[in-house]
Amino acid sequence: MPIRRVVILSHTYIDPDNRGKLRALAARGLEVTAAVPQQWRTSPMGATWDLKWERQGGLEIFPIPVRAVTGRPTETHFNRRSLASLLRDKRPDLLQVEEEPHAVPTRQAVRMARRLGIPCVVFTWDAFPQHLPWLSRWRRGRMLRKARLVGAVAGNEQAANRARETAGEVPIEVIPQLGVQVPPSLEREPHEGLSIGFFGRLVNAKGMDILLEALARNRSNRWTLTVAGEGPDRERLEALATRHRLAARVRWLGTVLQGQRRALWPGLDLVVQPSRTTRRWAEPFGHMLVEGMAHGAIAVASSSGALPEIVGDAGCVFTEGGGAVDELARLLDWLGTDATERVRLAQAGRARVLQLFSEDAVAERTLNFWGKVVP
Repeated sequence: MPIRRVVILSHTYIDPDNRGKLRALAARGLEVTAAVPQQWRTSPMGATWDLKWERQGGLEIFPIPVRAVTGRPTETHFNRRSLASLLRDKRPDLLQVEEEPHAVPTRQAVRMARRLGIPCVVFTWDAFPQHLPWLSRWRRGRMLRKARLVGAVAGNEQAANRARETAGEVPIEVIPQLGVQVPPSLEREPHEGLSIGFFGRLVNAKGMDILLEALARNRSNRWTLTVAGEGPDRERLEALATRHRLAARVRWLGTVLQGQRRALWPGLDLVVQPSRTTRRWAEPFGHMLVEGMAHGAIAVASSSGALPEIVGDAGCVFTEGGGAVDELARLLDWLGTDATERVRLAQAGRARVLQLFSEDAVAERTLNFWGKVVP
């Protein structure tokens, strides 16, 4: 049966910058409705978003009232009447719920859709479900085994493997939740030396100190570092840069929004993501690597979580652990001196994004999966 109408439920699409996949699906002739919380708080003390209904071509944004504006996706309770009315009125050919399988909105939406005979697909990033509370693990397993899903989408291979342990015969496909915009042509700003970018929260798991230690071993080379991100470790990291006499080469920008990032990419040769795996966490995707590759920046990443599968052979991956600083230092030294290899990797990275991670590619991969699983 050809799919014509879909409802996708997720708090992710509150932010208009995250709707590229939805617009790409609508451009393929689908009627796409994004069901989102009517109100959302970015953090306990943060600002509250108030969403309004809107339509752009085949894409409709449909806000649904929620019981409490907590900013915690797994605990968001949608108004049942409003959610049920949406599904009854739209009668979509498919409902995709892009929250974790154990989350409250997933249970709400899948139960309602099942009563109405609407096929359901759920999404998961979770590569460490064993660390969830017992009740959440039970709910997750029940959703994947007994909710009569037609399919599940995982954001990376580790999450897919975890889901397969409990999903039985449910088809599972690895597809990113979001794609990135790929500029039609590259803009490059001339500069001296190697221009390196780090994008991410300044916390231990993101490994910014590994990058600074590696750069300290390349002090004799010509390089600059741009840090786009904020977090509790900033003071410690600035002190580390000062201790290694790197402060003059490091530019600290704080939080940088998506629109502001576009102005940074033409001046960057590399984007480095030196994340650390912990007992409860591994890097689930690496969106900044993908965005950088789309703009011609070479991806350099640790072996944490999904980063190797994102980079593939179109960038550089170093192994986590005791030798990470030395290996990263050698990679930075090599890339700083081999201009031919930089050009090759930049071209390979952009081609990989166009094939797998652009908004159009993610939409096409999603649509192909739906076509396989919808009866």
